[in-house]
Amino acid sequence: MFFVNDQYYTRKDVEKQHRKFAEMAILQNVEHKRIAVCLPNTFEWLAFCLYMKEKGGSVVPIHPATPKEAALRFANATSSHVLFFESLEFPIELSQTRNDREGVLVQMSSGTTGNPKCIERSWESIEEELESYVSVWPIDKGATSIIACPVTHSYGLISGFLSCLERGAEPVVVTNLNPKYVIKKLVQQPVHILYGAPALIYTLIRLLPKEQRLHAVMTSGTVIPASWLSLLQEVSDYVFQQYGCSEAGCVAFHPRVEAPEEMGYALPHVTVQAGKQKEQPGEIILRTSSRVISTKDLGYMKEDGTLCFVSRMDDTINVAGLNVYPQEVEHVLMAEPRIDEAVVYKKQDVYAGERVCVQFVASEAVEEQALRQWCKGRLSPHQVPVEFVQVKEIAKLPNGKVSRKLLGGILV
Repeated sequence: MFFVNDQYYTRKDVEKQHRKFAEMAILQNVEHKRIAVCLPNTFEWLAFCLYMKEKGGSVVPIHPATPKEAALRFANATSSHVLFFESLEFPIELSQTRNDREGVLVQMSSGTTGNPKCIERSWESIEEELESYVSVWPIDKGATSIIACPVTHSYGLISGFLSCLERGAEPVVVTNLNPKYVIKKLVQQPVHILYGAPALIYTLIRLLPKEQRLHAVMTSGTVIPASWLSLLQEVSDYVFQQYGCSEAGCVAFHPRVEAPEEMGYALPHVTVQAGKQKEQPGEIILRTSSRVISTKDLGYMKEDGTLCFVSRMDDTINVAGLNVYPQEVEHVLMAEPRIDEAVVYKKQDVYAGERVCVQFVASEAVEEQALRQWCKGRLSPHQVPVEFVQVKEIAKLPNGKVSRKLLGGILV
């Protein structure tokens, strides 16, 4: 049915685990309960998720690296009745209050630009997404999904794991993210599609043996730098990109990415609205069968219906009334041969309101003045960063995203 690293679990293994759940007193009448789960055993978590989906219960996945105190805060913030922390043997009872809405997958937004918020999605809406996602699948439906990203997050859980099962294929969930190990799994499954964060994908393609190619790669969550995309296209048969949000899951899919900003075409179950041209982006608005969602993302639609992403609205940097979009500056910085990775963010400034700042990783020491001159020749004056910080590694959240909010601060 599916792999977790090198261990294969059959349908009988899952059914046996489900029988154990059915016998647990605390899981009686599960359709009226909201269960938070923070388990290091990935098989137990996935089996539990499938059980709750089948029974119509509500589940709150928590990244397994989360400390107990934080997991408890998370569980309480989502009005969970029970928390399974590290083990299924010792459930922590939290509340007897019955929630009005159950039969949902509960997640917290990543909080990369603002305070995290609780997102609830019905299993029916997730099933609608899965059917829509699989209907536009552009390659062999038997392709193995190699999921090298958290399966507590919707990208890995729904797009990676559940959609692979929906196609009738057997997913491989990789929790050992040592790049050489991930490459080994890709070699073992030659007809594969890799789900991972852009930073991991970039590391993999740099270490990939010359004779080895990737079959298909899906990128999502963070706009992949143009230089990384170019390298990826050289070693991959197919490069895909998808776009979505916590409230609706995946809503756009691109089967042949040519530029980093191209998120793809709207899936059949949604309507997507955005700006009409690059120079005048608008907020991306989603319409499903049951709701209208304001994404707080800026984008525009090409004439052929391709959705293009420009920036998070909260990430946009207002320099004395002029907008700066981080990705545009990052692409210029990444074109400098020595720069391996760059993240642009804002800091407050008493004179200009906000200023452009950057952290970057490079193959050697890079003088700030040289980098500033590189930018001045390729960007407008208000786009040129005022602060360049070279670091060994840019800090990321567990889901592989960068929090620009955490990188920012007060510019003195």
